[in-house]
Amino acid sequence: MAEILASGQLTLTDLNDTRQYILYLNSNYKTQIYDPNTGAYSPNLSSSNLVIDPQLYVSGGDGSDLIPSANVKSISWYEGTDTTAPPLAETSTSGTTSGGLTYVIPTGTLATTKKTLTIKSNLTSMNNQVFTCKVVYTDPGTNFDITIVANAEIVKITNGQKGATGASGVDAYFLNVWAPSGDTIRNSSGSLTLTADLYKGSSKITPTAFKWYIQNPAATTSSLGDADGGAGWELLTSTNTHGTSNYTTGTITVPASAIDGVEGFKCVATAPSTGTKYSGVIVVRDFQDPITVNIVGTNIFKNGTGSVTLTAQLIQAGVVIPTTGYTFTWALYDSNGSLIKNYTNVTGDTITIPATDVNGTGNLVCDVSK
Repeated sequence: MAEILASGQLTLTDLNDTRQYILYLNSNYKTQIYDPNTGAYSPNLSSSNLVIDPQLYVSGGDGSDLIPSANVKSISWYEGTDTTAPPLAETSTSGTTSGGLTYVIPTGTLATTKKTLTIKSNLTSMNNQVFTCKVVYTDPGTNFDITIVANAEIVKITNGQKGATGASGVDAYFLNVWAPSGDTIRNSSGSLTLTADLYKGSSKITPTAFKWYIQNPAATTSSLGDADGGAGWELLTSTNTHGTSNYTTGTITVPASAIDGVEGFKCVATAPSTGTKYSGVIVVRDFQDPITVNIVGTNIFKNGTGSVTLTAQLIQAGVVIPTTGYTFTWALYDSNGSLIKNYTNVTGDTITIPATDVNGTGNLVCDVSK
């Protein structure tokens, strides 16, 4: 039997990107219509309550809602958008917000109880109300606490009130911006359709003009944006489309390239006859499954001579994806975790390792960035 003179092993390590968490607030009502002639509200929230359901999802998961679970550390509800104010207290009977609305938040453990917010009062003294939910969730992979915040709004639309002679009054206007086919894409693939509908009272009317904007903190009313959109909103134009189309109509198409994780869009519509402008905002999302790195190739040297060529594959949602646009950083460590060498001259997905770099066993690490 031949004597084994030497042996070598190359251990390869795969690194995963951090997972992305998205919090949705799903409410059964977005608007409430008030008729001042009869004093009726539709829906009547005192009997048909507004229910806002917090739902937490993770990219790369199985699509299951993570609320409730043992990893939920806290769920806090706020009236308005100020999360530094004291949150609404949990109560299984009824509480009252600072704005005078009656509400219920179930008591019970976060591991087993769904912390929905139920509003049991009509918007008698307000035209709209925003509710904010803040969730702290412990990522089971990193053991880090992740804080996610989301908002839900309900708007009151008031029909016109008849005058003393029975003449028709003035209806309220409301611009509803929504996504007919859903407000999410997955893994930067596909496109979204966004629609703006202008209502006068409870009737939908046709605006005379539309403007669409994409959220951009650098935009001002004199640079990239205008006075109608306001600061922080970049106007979509023929020379600045961000890949969108039909941005002067009531329905636009938004490609995946325009959605960087989470993106806001605003529409400003001009009402007929009056020329008054109304605005609405929608937030769209790109769910990203985690990318795994699979290094393929021969990982054994013989007698300390020669070299091996290895290639990093990127896998997302079970499919190998192109490596174009990604930067690869390669490093070699010994079996004790000490750095042997950084391959600073290699930034692509393929690397050649000479046998002289490895003494016995080494761990080759590939870090991928974009």
